[in-house]
Amino acid sequence: MAISSKKAGASRSGLISVFLIYILLIILIYYLTGEVLRGMPTSGATGLILILAGMVLPLALLVYVGINVRKLVIDTRNGSPGARFKTHLILFFSLIVIMTSIPQAIVSMRFVNTAVNAWFAPEIGNAINGGLNLSLAYYNDKIDTLVDFAEGPVFNNMLSDIERSPQRMWTNIHNANPGIDSIQIFNTDGETIFFNGQNGTELDIPPSLDGANGLLPREDRETTSLLRYLQMYETGSRKYSVIISALLPQNLDETARSLTEAREVFLTFQKNQQDFSVLLLVFYTFLSIPLILLSILISFLLSDEVIRPIVSLEAATRRVSEGDYSYRILTRSGDELSNLTKSFNQMMSELENSRKKILQTEKITAWQEIARQLAHELRNPLTPIKLSSERLLRKYKNDPENLSSVLEPAINNIITEVNALDNLLREFRDFSRIPAPSLSMQNISEIINETIDTYRMSYPGIKFKFSSEHESIELEVDPAQMKQVFSNLLKNACEALPPVDGLISIQTDLVRKGNSSYCRIRVQDNGSGIDPEKQEQVFNPYFTTKTEGTGLGLPIVERIIFDHKGQIWFESDKGHGTTFFIDLPLEKKFG
Repeated sequence: MAISSKKAGASRSGLISVFLIYILLIILIYYLTGEVLRGMPTSGATGLILILAGMVLPLALLVYVGINVRKLVIDTRNGSPGARFKTHLILFFSLIVIMTSIPQAIVSMRFVNTAVNAWFAPEIGNAINGGLNLSLAYYNDKIDTLVDFAEGPVFNNMLSDIERSPQRMWTNIHNANPGIDSIQIFNTDGETIFFNGQNGTELDIPPSLDGANGLLPREDRETTSLLRYLQMYETGSRKYSVIISALLPQNLDETARSLTEAREVFLTFQKNQQDFSVLLLVFYTFLSIPLILLSILISFLLSDEVIRPIVSLEAATRRVSEGDYSYRILTRSGDELSNLTKSFNQMMSELENSRKKILQTEKITAWQEIARQLAHELRNPLTPIKLSSERLLRKYKNDPENLSSVLEPAINNIITEVNALDNLLREFRDFSRIPAPSLSMQNISEIINETIDTYRMSYPGIKFKFSSEHESIELEVDPAQMKQVFSNLLKNACEALPPVDGLISIQTDLVRKGNSSYCRIRVQDNGSGIDPEKQEQVFNPYFTTKTEGTGLGLPIVERIIFDHKGQIWFESDKGHGTTFFIDLPLEKKFG
């Protein structure tokens, strides 16, 4: 019998599943961390799915860990092999996880609090307010400078050159106020009669000539913003519209808008700074619990991997202590304890062989004792034979005329006793002189079929069924002795069956015990079975339940199987039949 590592594939699949869950958890942490810092989204299919997964995953892990803990508690209470050792391993792993998580939590929270305090320090708020005020002050100063210049006497005096030399006028204006980036003059027909200054500041449509002096609406273009001032100027009968423009910095509006938003966010976070720290603590706990549960789950799987060889060895030693020397442990070749299990299997093989040899020696000793007893018992039939012979002799000498009256009974008695002795001695001689097997490669199916054919003709009312999982199984056996084995087993089975509706099934397949391969042959009948109290004596010499049996058939079968380095045993259910099992070693591998 062999034990295999049935949970190895399950443990490997469990580790792969845990690894995939770990990857999913990392994705959730990466996504949710960013969303918490930016503000948790309330819409979006992807975000909703990830949030739901982040809520369901810890619950699923908690349930799974709870199932494993419950099973471990039950195993510990029932005293299952390795349960206490597994408990110690899991507690050890869990303690390590908790001990490493606590310092990380302290460092992380400390770092976050320090960072939050640094981010939302009053100096940062003052800097943001200062930048916003500075941008607003610059904008207002730009407007004031433009208006003051346009409404001052200098500008009006410079406009006197509007007809004589507009270029000289522009030069004087720009020199007087470099903040003026362009000038554009329209006549009463709305035509531009003069433009000079920064490209891109020219108006395509003139303002209304009926308009009053003053600032025009601010004009925002793709890359610039402009401040314009309209000054109406008359000279003689002509009327002109003079527009001076000032460019604003390219990113002034965007900077001001960003500063405004940053100020609002800063004030909001500063107001809720304590709540933000609590939120981060809750969020860290929410993400840490699945990691801890995942680590505990991994400890369950790894502890199974660690204790499996130990549990197998414990189970094997317990079976050996119960007398089962055929127990073997199957383990993966790369297992850490594979050398130990191989040594154990080798030791058990040697113990099993030694035990078989001891049992065989004990049986031979018993058979020798039986032989001595048999020789002693053989003298008992010789007495009536001698008395019958002496009686005949006396009758012949003293009363030869009446010899016929005692001749026939005496002769019959002598013949009967001699035949019984001859049969008994012949069976014992065959049993005690079983020759060593002459081994050769034989197809075991052919030997079985030949034996079946012989008994099929002798017992026509019994049905014989032979099946094999492999078409050709060749074994190194003595064909004559193997025919004797199957003949004896089939004879016993036929005699245990009713003359009709009897069934004998023979099946061959391949099995593996330890590092060895065997051909297993099963001979099963649906007969009356063997009484439980008599089953231990089946292979004992001279034990028989038949009136005419010698009790040497099954001991001969056992001796032949032993000489072939095999093993034979049986299972019997009274009233339902008996099954004999034979394991013969394979010298070749079959597919």
